[in-house]
Amino acid sequence: MFEQVATALLKGEFICASTAPNAFGWLAAPDSASEVSAYLSKIGRRLSKTPNGLAYYATWESVGSDQRLEVKRVFAAIKQNVRPVIHFLTFCMEAEKRDSAPAAGDRLEFALLLKAVTENSHLYEMLREFGLMGKEFTVSDASPNGMLRKVVQQLEKWGYLILINREQESYRFTGKLDYYYQVMDFLLENEGDIATDAAADSEEAQGIQGQL
Repeated sequence: MFEQVATALLKGEFICASTAPNAFGWLAAPDSASEVSAYLSKIGRRLSKTPNGLAYYATWESVGSDQRLEVKRVFAAIKQNVRPVIHFLTFCMEAEKRDSAPAAGDRLEFALLLKAVTENSHLYEMLREFGLMGKEFTVSDASPNGMLRKVVQQLEKWGYLILINREQESYRFTGKLDYYYQVMDFLLENEGDIATDAAADSEEAQGIQGQL
């Protein structure tokens, strides 16, 4: 189990009760977590958990010049997905008529979402809006079923959903959603610093272009 867990963490995967229940349970044991932490520390990494303890993942022990580019890449990927993920979470809340946002471990039924879309014009318009959020959501089948299937498959590809029953088309939100909320909180709390960094990066890029 150690090799399986360590390999997954170094690939950037999130280990949670939905995606890898055996590995997640194994990591919950203090001895197992210590063993993995000791290994990761030898290569400049550390074992981390999301705020609610719903997923394990690997981070850097310290961020130097070499790691800074990788950190920016990770945050750029998250920020690129911010709008469609938030839109999907809002879409699910309205479709399921719930007051709270989905959480890691919550179940999602494709058939129920599709039924809600076909019976509610507002939800149908929300579903159509995904087509304006990037080529990832472009579909040849513009029916409610085709559009919704594309959206759910993309959220699965990004790691926020996992298929748990193929016949019933049942999904579950993964522990990566807990990490997503953590990143959103960080971005909101450090909006000013992030904007400054972005401006600096832009100036650097313009300087390089000028030299060329």
